[in-house]
This record gives sequence, C-alpha cells and structure tokens, in this order.
Amino acid sequence: MRLRLRGNADVRTMKRLLLVGSNASASWRIRGEQLGRALGASLSNFGDPLAGGQRPDLAIVVKRPNAGAVARLRAAGVPIVWDIVDAWPQPIGNWWERDVCVQWLKREIKAIRPAAVVASTSAMASDLSPFGLPTLVLPHHARPGLERATVRPEISRVGYEGGQSYINGWFADIDGACRKRGWRFDPKPPSVSALDIVVAVRDADGYAAKNWKSNVKLANAQAAGVPCVLNRERGYLETASGAELWADTPVEMESAFDTLSAENGARSWRSELMHAKTPRIEAIAAQYRTWLESL
Repeated sequence: MRLRLRGNADVRTMKRLLLVGSNASASWRIRGEQLGRALGASLSNFGDPLAGGQRPDLAIVVKRPNAGAVARLRAAGVPIVWDIVDAWPQPIGNWWERDVCVQWLKREIKAIRPAAVVASTSAMASDLSPFGLPTLVLPHHARPGLERATVRPEISRVGYEGGQSYINGWFADIDGACRKRGWRFDPKPPSVSALDIVVAVRDADGYAAKNWKSNVKLANAQAAGVPCVLNRERGYLETASGAELWADTPVEMESAFDTLSAENGARSWRSELMHAKTPRIEAIAAQYRTWLESL
C-alpha cells in the first residue's frame, strides 16, 4: 500500500510530519516529544492539531486519539498513522482477556480510520494483521541522556520506575525480600542510574498487559546498565539482552535476588551485555523514518 498525499507527493518526499498527542501522557514525552524531535517533526496537542498554519503531509497520533482532533485531520485530508502504545483503558483494560482486547482494537480502528498503525510489540502487530493495515513494530527507545550506572561491589538499592499503583500486588513481597537481605526498595528512585537492581513487574494479568505493553522500563535499565528482574511480558522478551532475570511470582523474585546476591562484585557482565542492547533514539527514529518513507 502506498499513501497518496497532496498531488503526486508521497511519504518518501514529505517535508511536514506532525505528531499529535496529550501533553499529560508519559507516552507523549517518549513517542511524541523525544521521538518527534529526532524525526524533525512538528508537535501538537489535541486541542487544535492544525494550529501551526501549515498543513502536514502526515499526522502520527500518539496513544489515545481525541475524536475532535482526528475529525479535523481527516477533514483536512491528512493521512493518519496511529501509534497505539498502551491506549486501552487502564487500569481495567490491564485485566481484559484477548477477545475483549481485540474487540477494543476493532472499535478504535473503525473510529480513527488510520492509514497505518504502529505497534509496541510483535504480538500486537500479529493481532493487528486481520485489519490489513501497514504495521510497524517499534519498540520504545531508552531515555536520552541517561547516565551509566556504577556497578557497586555490594547490592544496597533496588528500585522501580513507574506508577506505584501498578505494583500494589507486588510491593509487600519485593519490600520484604529486600529488607531480609539488608537492601532498600525504592519505588520512586531519583534515577534508574542510582540503583543496583531494577524490578520491572506489573500487578496485571490481562492479555494487553502481557502482550502489548512496551519495553520502556527495560530500555532504561539497559541504557543505565543496571541488572533487571522482569515479568515475562512480550515487550521485554522481544528486546532482552540475555542478561536479564525473570519473575512472575514472588518465589521467582526471591530466586532472582538470590542469583544477583551470589554475583556480588561480579555483576559487570550483566551491565555490559544489557548496555550493548540499548535501543537508542537515533536508531529507533531511523527505523521509523524508513518505514514511513516506504508506505
């Protein structure tokens, strides 16, 4: 499929790329502001996506689309690419079974009528395949400028980046496991780079949470070179370096902590392997641009 834009132009010759999203979304900072700058795109919020005056050649709508903004873009004849990220309703959608998730996708695609879609995981791309839309699997890049962590001889600080409500079911187990070992568990660290271990787990067992969620927490741990214990989510499994540890139960978390404890003073290999796998914004933006130009 090739998107026909204004006159005989197509995405390969486009000069004006617009990313549209909600300023209140953490995903917007990553997939909108950071990635948009790397793409050389214009940025707009949902209030008036065409307020800049120049008509864009292509609009990428990030996460949850605003119906009014979508209607204005469509009325102006601007093709829309929907970067889905984790747009399903949360927290309730984090417990949906697969059929409910796919029905939600069907309703959203019918409402948005995108010309193409961007998926966070290959599992999401597979679930999008029946819609027949050009689809790119685009993992999250690591936070630009993230400082490389120092691998200390002894573990003392374990942390989690994200909303604490998403680990309520894990909090007591992780905190207890840390206290037992004389470690501190910090659910709101000033930076992932200040940690000795990152935990990236989720108090959710639905299909989207396990199969469609992005790799962003792992990407940041990789950039900082901090050993990481993760749920077996597709976003993490698809971008892992081989140095990560996995835990879907408190027993597995204890086992992962024991493994890392036994490696005190010898965890640098994990840091090096993870850091080498860092998904960098320049590479992600180049992949994105190449795909857009191929539509």
